[in-house]
Amino acid sequence: METKEILYFDEPGPSNTEKILEFAKRRIEALGIKKVVIASQAGVTVKKFLEMTKDLELDIVAVTNPKGGKLLISCLYNKYKESKAIREDYERRGITHFQASISDEDQREFEKAGVKVTHLRDYINIGEPWGLNDKKGLSGMDAEWKATRSKLKPFIPNHLRPLDIDAGGDLSLLNIISKGFRVCVGTTVVAVNNGFILEGETVLSIAGTGFAGGGADTAVILRAGSSPKACLVIEILGFPKLK
Repeated sequence: METKEILYFDEPGPSNTEKILEFAKRRIEALGIKKVVIASQAGVTVKKFLEMTKDLELDIVAVTNPKGGKLLISCLYNKYKESKAIREDYERRGITHFQASISDEDQREFEKAGVKVTHLRDYINIGEPWGLNDKKGLSGMDAEWKATRSKLKPFIPNHLRPLDIDAGGDLSLLNIISKGFRVCVGTTVVAVNNGFILEGETVLSIAGTGFAGGGADTAVILRAGSSPKACLVIEILGFPKLK
């Protein structure tokens, strides 16, 4: 029997990134893990992790949203101090969306460093990475997303996201731990199905809750599988208590 340390963050968000990455590095060194999957919107977490682990030989896979992905700033929570500040700053500058996928330029830099980058597929032209939920009072491109979603409604339940579709299973139940936990499992499945990770390999998966500016607050060690139900959780390193 072992006693394990778990990080419980008071709030979700990028302020937890340094702590969760440092803890992940310690577990990688202690367990000899070589495979790492990082869910990253704009590549911020990938850059920090590369700098932090430059003395280690790792096989890193970055999973990001469909190319050119953007998110409405309205998805940022008002109840969390850091998220609210980011949202208010965007609003003051008249910015309605933020980057939600790794750019081509950053992808080239990551690949030079040995990182494998894969974008979620946008099978049905959802447009926005979280674009399966209904939106009200939208205009322009957002109205197009809403129109697309209304056509999909009879076939795809509102709670499903593009990650669920790419991972081949409903991941929503995993939100009872945290959104980041759901993403850790989903992106690991995507990495396996894209041939970057072998089924059955031990993987440390890192994710966040989708805040602007990137960042991470959740990390899990998994036995990788080609479907969510085929994954086995070995260790939970940390996640936010509030979400």
